Amino acid sequence: MGYFGVDERFGKRSDFQKLVDIAHQQGIAVIVDVVYGHTGVDFPYYDAYNRLQYHENPFMGPFAKDYFSSFGKSTSFGSPFTRDYFFTVNHHWLEVYHIDGLRYDCVPNYWDGPFGVGYANLVYETYQLTKNKIAQNQRYWNRFNAGAGTSLRLIQYAEQLEGPEEVLRTTYSNSTWQNHTFDAAKAVARGDQRRLADWGLSLGLLGYPEQENTNGDVITKTALQYIENHDHERFICNFGLMNPDEAGNPLFLKGDRSHWYMLQPYLIAMLMSKGVPMLWQGEEFGESYFLPDFGAGRVGLLRSLRWDYFYDSPGQQLVQLVRKLLRIRRDRSQIRRGNYFFFNDWDRYLSKRVLLFARYSNAQYTLVAINIGDIDQSVPFWFPIGGDYNEELHGGDLGLKGITPLQQTWLKVPYHYGRIWTV
Repeated sequence: MGYFGVDERFGKRSDFQKLVDIAHQQGIAVIVDVVYGHTGVDFPYYDAYNRLQYHENPFMGPFAKDYFSSFGKSTSFGSPFTRDYFFTVNHHWLEVYHIDGLRYDCVPNYWDGPFGVGYANLVYETYQLTKNKIAQNQRYWNRFNAGAGTSLRLIQYAEQLEGPEEVLRTTYSNSTWQNHTFDAAKAVARGDQRRLADWGLSLGLLGYPEQENTNGDVITKTALQYIENHDHERFICNFGLMNPDEAGNPLFLKGDRSHWYMLQPYLIAMLMSKGVPMLWQGEEFGESYFLPDFGAGRVGLLRSLRWDYFYDSPGQQLVQLVRKLLRIRRDRSQIRRGNYFFFNDWDRYLSKRVLLFARYSNAQYTLVAINIGDIDQSVPFWFPIGGDYNEELHGGDLGLKGITPLQQTWLKVPYHYGRIWTV
């Protein structure tokens, strides 16, 4: 409805500016989620022209996939006015609020290809704006300058679930949402063991570029990794549902948190994966609401975050695990930026519901082993690098001493959990 301001329910514009400044002082980037493919009924260029019964609207109309045409709220990037408007919105938030980037919602609504006038053109123009501001030594824009020959620190990532690899490879985007990891993990959690290989491959972002050189602009590329987001029910719902409503209204379904421990291997895999892991609000302590696939109850029901879950036993144990995983990711550069190798062996691992993958860079080597099954498993492995391996989650006697390179070592992986060994 209003693209240039902060909703007054959340505070003044100056409050948001202070929030961004404080985040930057703590080394935290701030990304704004922008919805450019469709608007609300109160948006001026929809409301005014609709009331006046104009046949031609300079802003609204069918374009690309036009998922919201039944509501008459799609924005037409075929109009130069629309393109200029949203470019100006980007400029405004980067200039006035000092944000670090933008997450573009529902990109299929304005995706007309890598050479189109819609999404691809907008991210290109925003990149060039940033580059020109740096060249002109404009105040505050130097925050995007990482040095000559390197990618700008400007963050632009697309929610283009229909072709995430394509939008990342062919545009000035430097990140993308992708549902491949989510879809595979969900299928595995619901008992489809055949999807374990898909999950293992997606955790390594198979098929996604790491860097592109476009018109002389070197852009580092990656994708988000997640098992929960705002579009879906909480992951714990895959392990069983319960209904606290005495009338049995399905809108009040929730995941059975007595199965909290089944979340553990999925959190380990996601937070040790290649790419940028995303924790969706409350995921770290087992938020459990169910979300219908369609209908007004999907978006019309307030689902307040259950902060009390942070303090109960399941929540505390999950929080403790997530904190450990984040520390490991912070301390091990091979996990943040290194290579990924998935040991796709059905007989040795997948048939036992065990998933193994390595994160490595030169002599830095970490092996991640998770077990989604109901019993402990012992599996053989041949470490490529010899030495002593520390177990990162619990340490102590779980470490592996005096490993000989390429010699068979038996690994014990506990059920519904995992191990992380680093040389």
